[in-house]
Amino acid sequence: MRKVAQKAGVSRTAFYRHFKNKDDLKAELMQRGFETLAKGSEDVEQFFSYGVHYIRFGLDYPHIYDLMFGSTNLDISLYPDLKAQSNASFDELLEGLKSFMPDASDKKLMIKAVNIWASVHGLVGLLRRGDLQDGKSEQLKWIENNLEEYLKMTTFR
Repeated sequence: MRKVAQKAGVSRTAFYRHFKNKDDLKAELMQRGFETLAKGSEDVEQFFSYGVHYIRFGLDYPHIYDLMFGSTNLDISLYPDLKAQSNASFDELLEGLKSFMPDASDKKLMIKAVNIWASVHGLVGLLRRGDLQDGKSEQLKWIENNLEEYLKMTTFR
C-alpha cells in the first residue's frame, strides 16, 4: 500500500481513510473496471461489436483487466456489488446469444457463451504479447472487421 500511495501522490494515512486494506482497493478498481466495460457496451449497437469493445477495454486498461479477469487472491464474496457486476458482465453475453440461438437449451447457450468468452480473452492475451505490439492497430482492425465471421465460425456451427 505504501508504494501505491506514493505513486498516487498521497500519504499512506490518506490512503487508509478511503481503503481499509489492499483488497478494498482491488475491489474498488475492479468495480470501476466493470462500470467502464458496461458503460461502453451501452453504445454498442451490434452483438459482435461488443466483442470488439471488450477487446479494446482489455488493451486500453491492461492492469484493470488483469485484476478483473486474472488470478487474484481477492475473495469476491466479500464484495457483493462487485460479484453482481462480474456476473452481469457474463449475463449480458448470454442474453445477446439468445437472439442468435432462440431455440437453444440453457446448457447449449452456456457452452457457447463460455466459448466466446474464452475466445475474446484469448484474443486480448495474444494482442497484448510484446512481439505483437507493433502491429496492434492492424490486429485490432482485422479483429473488428472479422469478429462476426470469427465468432460465427467458432460458436455458431
